[in-house]
Formats: sequence, structure tokens, C-alpha cells
Amino acid sequence: MAMLDRIKKGQLEGFKEFVQSMEITGPQTRQQIFTSGVLEDPIYMDWVMKNLKTFDDFVSLPSEEIEKVLLSQDQIISMFAKIVHGYPEDKLLAIENVLPRLMSRFKDELSYLKEVTPAEKDSAKFYLVKTTRKLQNEEKIHGFLWKLPPPDVLFNRQFRDGHNTIIFENGVTAAEGTYLKGKRFGPWVHNYDTGKMLAEGDYSDGLKSGFWTFYYGSGAIKAKGKYKSDLKHGRWEEWDRSGGRLEVDYSEGVKV
Repeated sequence: MAMLDRIKKGQLEGFKEFVQSMEITGPQTRQQIFTSGVLEDPIYMDWVMKNLKTFDDFVSLPSEEIEKVLLSQDQIISMFAKIVHGYPEDKLLAIENVLPRLMSRFKDELSYLKEVTPAEKDSAKFYLVKTTRKLQNEEKIHGFLWKLPPPDVLFNRQFRDGHNTIIFENGVTAAEGTYLKGKRFGPWVHNYDTGKMLAEGDYSDGLKSGFWTFYYGSGAIKAKGKYKSDLKHGRWEEWDRSGGRLEVDYSEGVKV
């Protein structure tokens, strides 16, 4: 069963749980999930991305809500200190203006910190967003406002056999190709919501099959190689954003 098929069984709650799981997933894994999801249902994933919240969204909440989150658990202020460790004075001053009642505790935590790694900062950011969602679900704070998709987005839509075009809300073509007996068949093109190509390749009986090429939003090639029954198979060429090239062998979708 495809990834989004399982998630859609939970309808609205499944959608919310998926968004919240994406919020605490590292950027590399999140990108992999995004790519898989947008090939399955670009409209659903567009709504998911509209709802993803980050640490920047957290510090944009009203100050009383931020305080409730920071005071909800003993270790959270120390996590907050890890995130802003190394911030320039002007950014620290902006935080002080938002949280005047917590600044003495916050500065004490900062004074104990010697070095904070990027991984520690990311982990703390994820935890703050996760805690905010938890308090929101418990109705202790208003938290992040949901932008909920219409009901037809939450369920698997049925497409007629023949050529089909899927359109993003902004009018850009999200995907285009043929359905045969209710399943994708033959060549398909998938796009970002900017109109830039995301991927192109063939389907057989609804599964990715044969040669595929993936692109970055800039238009540069990200990866190319073959699929077998929806899994990467054989030797793939992959490029990082700076143009560095790597050859990777896959067996049943797993690097070998």
C-alpha cells in the first residue's frame, strides 16, 4: 500500500498526525518523504507543506503562549537557550522584549553553555515545536492555526482512464499522464508548485517502472536511474546541490 493511502485512512486526524510527524523529522528524511508523497498526491502534500511549522513560527506566537510552552517542562528553557546560543545581540534583545519575565532564567541557562552543535540545536527546535503541538492538542494554548484541506483532498480521488492533468491550487500543473484501468500507466511528468519539473518517468500498473529522472527546484538534475515495481533498482547517479556526483547501487530500494 502507498504511503499516503495508509495516512488517508485516518482522514483529518491522520492528516494532522502526518503534519506533526513531518515537523520533527530531519531535513534529509523530510525531503525523501516529501518527494514520495508529492508523486503519490501532490495536492495532499501541498496542504501538508502549508501546515508545517518551525521554530520561527514558534517565536512568532504571542508571548503568553511562548511562556506557557517554556514553563510546561523543566528542561525546555535550557533547550531554548541551546537554540539561541551564539545569536547576535540584536536577536537576543528581540527575544528579551518578547519574554521579559523569563529572561533571568534564560540568561542563567545561556551562561552555562560552552558549545552547542547544529544537531543539538535542531533537536531542541523539533522538541519545542512538538511540545507546542502537544499543548495545542490538549487545548492549553491556541498554538499554530491549522489550514485544513477540503474533504475531497483527504480521500483518494478516482481518475478516469485516459490522459489526466492534476492542478495545484495556484493553477500550476502538478502532474500529467495517463490512467489505465484506474492506475497510472506510461510516461508521467511531476512538477513543483513553481512549475519547475520535479520528476519524469514511466509507470506500469500504478508503480514506478523503468528509467526516472529527478530534479531540484533550480532545474538541476538531482538523481536518475531505474525503478522496478516502485523500488529503486540497480545503479543510480545522484548529485548534491553543488553539483557533486555520486553513483549508488540499489537492491529493492535499499542502498548496497
